[in-house]
Amino acid sequence: MATPFIVGLGVAAAATAARAAIPAVEALRTNPEVKRQFGAAAAGFGGMRSAFRMPAIFGGSGAGGFEATMSRREASQILDVSERGSKQQIKDAHRKMMMLNHPDRGGSPYIASKINEASEILQGQNRSSGSAFS
Repeated sequence: MATPFIVGLGVAAAATAARAAIPAVEALRTNPEVKRQFGAAAAGFGGMRSAFRMPAIFGGSGAGGFEATMSRREASQILDVSERGSKQQIKDAHRKMMMLNHPDRGGSPYIASKINEASEILQGQNRSSGSAFS
């Protein structure tokens, strides 16, 4: 006896949620600022794709995320430049990646710190430690 009532209540709740969600999604879809932020996030993830390693089940190396201590190879992959790239190429690549991933524009502070670390490594600057907060 209670089962049809509970099912009906669930259907009504789902319909009410959908009724509220549809105008909200349409408003977001037409908002140019939201489009810009999603575009920047997509470009940032696309640019960072080489820094992440897929598990062995997907044909990757088996390691996940970033290396414990960043190497020149990993730094060049993050910025998508040659390990022997000029300082100007590194600077331009750093600026491009930071514009796409800056925390003030919705990016991750951790990813931004990794981009900065990559730039410092490729330009020959040394950090005092691996911490972004040192």
